[in-house]
Amino acid sequence: MGLSEREQQLLDELERSLTGSTADRKSKKLASNNVSAKRVIAGSLTFIAGISVLLAGVMNQAMAIGIAGFVIMLGGVYLAASTSSKD
Repeated sequence: MGLSEREQQLLDELERSLTGSTADRKSKKLASNNVSAKRVIAGSLTFIAGISVLLAGVMNQAMAIGIAGFVIMLGGVYLAASTSSKD
């Protein structure tokens, strides 16, 4: 049993709206995530440096150096996860 003209029009409109909204959402999501490779690399290197400082503090039993290493690690994660604010 075939669809009537009205049902076919409704189905076509539904398909267009679904296809268009999915593409719009993807483009908006990609546009909102302006994560640059430079930030990710810099953040990763900062995180690794923080781990090194943290381990140096643990090996030397110096709490202040360990805390500083942890703070450096947090800064690296923040830098890697942050997005550029180009509006």
